[in-house]
Formats: sequence, structure tokens, C-alpha cells
Amino acid sequence: MSSARPYRHGNLPAALLAAAREILDENGLHAVGLRETARRVGVSATAAYRHFTSKEDLLASLAAEGFHDLAGAMEKATRGATPLTRAGLAYIEFAHQNRGLFRLMFGPVLAERAKYPTLQAATLEVEGFLLQGVADLDRRPLDDNHAAMAAWGLVHGLAHLIVDGFFPAEQAALRAEEILAKIRLPKPVASDPPP
Repeated sequence: MSSARPYRHGNLPAALLAAAREILDENGLHAVGLRETARRVGVSATAAYRHFTSKEDLLASLAAEGFHDLAGAMEKATRGATPLTRAGLAYIEFAHQNRGLFRLMFGPVLAERAKYPTLQAATLEVEGFLLQGVADLDRRPLDDNHAAMAAWGLVHGLAHLIVDGFFPAEQAALRAEEILAKIRLPKPVASDPPP
């Protein structure tokens, strides 16, 4: 565990988020709080409260950062052959490498994402990549897009199985790639005729 270190640089919110992520990785969600995070950075709790109004606000910002990182990993992975499969593997790898953060991002603590516009926008980035991946099959929004929901459900389910230890860590990527390679997405949805 890291000891408190004096805060010396100019971006306190970023330092607090980094410390919160360390605490999350080391001790789990229950251990993350503004006081502990501030102590880890070496500032007063009052200083932390100037940037985050509550523990939930800190967690929402941390989850938004996670969604941005996940979207970035998916975007990078989609360059090349089989972009939807590559994006799915990037999603699974992200979950595997960031277990605590992944659980926070999709867990019940932040189920009301609309309360946090930054978190909501970051979530939509990931949804956008899923829709982009199935755009040739079905261009409807995610909540009415069976192909995108099926793809996301499969990848998300595999990610959770890996995060929860049902696949050994050393086999996770290989098993996920084998499963995703066998997937057949639904046939394209017929478009409505023009009026």
C-alpha cells in the first residue's frame, strides 16, 4: 500500500482520481472514499471536497475515466481486419486488466448515470463503438438494436466470466478469441420502404 505523499503538482483532481484508482485496485470499492483518497495524495479532505462533492461524485468521475479508456482501447483495436471481434477482445482485455474499475463502471453504485453528464457521455462513447461495429447490419439506436445488444451481451458476459475467475487468466484472451471467432451476428434488418 502506498503511503501518503505530499501533493506537489498542479492537477489535484487528476491526482485524486489516480489515488482513488490505486485504492480501488488494492482494496476494492468499499475502501474508496474522499478522506482516504485525500490522505493518499497528501492533501486535506477539504481540498478533495473542493473538486468532488461526495464519494459518489468521485466514483462517477473515476468510472467516466474508465469508459474513456475503454473507448480508446476499442477504437485502437478496430483498425484492421475483423474490427468488431478486435473491439470485443479489447473490451475483454480492458476488463481483465482493470477488474475493480470494470466492476465499478458497470455495477449498481452508479446505475443512475444520467445524474453525472460526464459519465453519461463517456458511456455513450462505448455504445457508439458497438453501434459502429454492427452498422452494416442494423443502424437503429442501441436500445432497439438486437445485433448490437447481442454483440455487447456476449462480450460483456465473457468479460465478467474472466473477471470473476471462471476462465484462468492465462487462457482468457485465447478463449475469448476462440468464442468470438465462432459468432454469427444476426442477418441485417430490412429497412422500412421510403414513404
